[in-house]
Amino acid sequence: MMWLVGGILLVLIAAFLWMAFFHRVQAMSRQAQLLNWLEIGRVSNPAGGKDILLARNERNSKIDWRTGEVWLVNPKVAESFADYLAVERWLALHDTPLPEPELVPAPAAQPLPEEDEVVEVLAPADDGLPAFRQQVEDCLARAEGGQDLVDTRQAFEAGSPEFLEAGTQLCTAALECHVPPMMVATFYISAFAALSDAAGEDKLDRVTASLQAAAKQIRMMQQG
Repeated sequence: MMWLVGGILLVLIAAFLWMAFFHRVQAMSRQAQLLNWLEIGRVSNPAGGKDILLARNERNSKIDWRTGEVWLVNPKVAESFADYLAVERWLALHDTPLPEPELVPAPAAQPLPEEDEVVEVLAPADDGLPAFRQQVEDCLARAEGGQDLVDTRQAFEAGSPEFLEAGTQLCTAALECHVPPMMVATFYISAFAALSDAAGEDKLDRVTASLQAAAKQIRMMQQG
C-alpha cells in the first residue's frame, strides 16, 4: 500500500515540475524575460482563461495560456509567432528607425546688456507631469476600444480621489524612471481588463490597487 501512495506522489510531483518548468507557456515566459520583456498582468482570452500580457518599451505582446503561442499586440499582427525569437526577427525587419533630428546651428551669442539694464526674471518650474498624463491618455485613445478606455479613466478619476492619486503616483514613477507613456497606458489597460472579475464597489478598489502595484513595480525596476 505504501509503495502505491509513494508512486502517486511521484507522479504528482513530476506533473507539477513539468507544468512549472517545461510547459510551453512557462518556457515562453522565461524566454521573454531573457529578451527583456516585462510581465505586466493578465488579459482575458476569448475562449476563457487569462493570457500573459508583457511589455518592452512601447511594444506589447501576450502568451496564449493554452497553447503558448506568442502574439504581438502593439504593433498588432494578425498571425501568431512560434516564440520570442521569431518576434525579435519580425521587429528587426519591420521596425522603422526614427529619423535623426536635423542639427540646427546655434544662434550667435547676443551681447550682454549694461549692468543697469539687467533684469532678473524667475522662470516657472518645469512640471512635465500634466504633459505626460496627456500622452498616456493619447496612447489609450489609440488602443483598441480607445474611447471607452479614456471615458472609463476620466470617470474613475472624477469619482475617486484614491484612483486619481494612484494614477498620479504611477505617472510620476514612470516619468522619473523614464518609462514611456505607452507602457503606462498598458498598465491602465491591464487594470481595466480585470473589471469583469470584480463586482460592485470592489471594481474601483481593484483597479486602484492595480495602478498602485504598477507604480511600485516601476520603482523596483529602477532600483534593480
